[in-house]
Amino acid sequence: MVSKDDFRGGMARFATGVTIVTTLDHQGNLHGMTANSFTSVSLTPPLALVCVDFRTHTHNYIKALGAFGVNILSQEQEEIGGYFARKPQDRMGTPFQHHLSEMGLPVIQGSIAYFGCRVVDAHVHGDHTIYIGSVDEMALGNKANPLLYYESRFTNLGQA
Repeated sequence: MVSKDDFRGGMARFATGVTIVTTLDHQGNLHGMTANSFTSVSLTPPLALVCVDFRTHTHNYIKALGAFGVNILSQEQEEIGGYFARKPQDRMGTPFQHHLSEMGLPVIQGSIAYFGCRVVDAHVHGDHTIYIGSVDEMALGNKANPLLYYESRFTNLGQA
């Protein structure tokens, strides 16, 4: 069997975009996490998935609300990616602005794309839940280069 560290090292060689998965907590406040486990599942109907670790607050908030937003970050939003990668108690300041979508989900200002999803299925595997969402709303932001994640760090197109 492949070790956790070897698997993590191999997966670090796969460049991904960086997203912030957003939802609302029990008081209706924004809660989110940085995620690179996001992909389309189907075009008809439009479905997307995110993989969320059981240990995160986001996991339980998505489960309770039954909805999540996915904000694709631009290369200018690295600070936001870092902010949401930290544990909630370690986050200082607020390096972003947001508004609520028509579905009432948090949209990070400046994101290059946003998808509002209603959970239609959930699969528990290993230490994560795969949430599959019906994409019920979408917005495109300004055209900009995406923020990427490669070799366990943020990077941009064209960087060595």
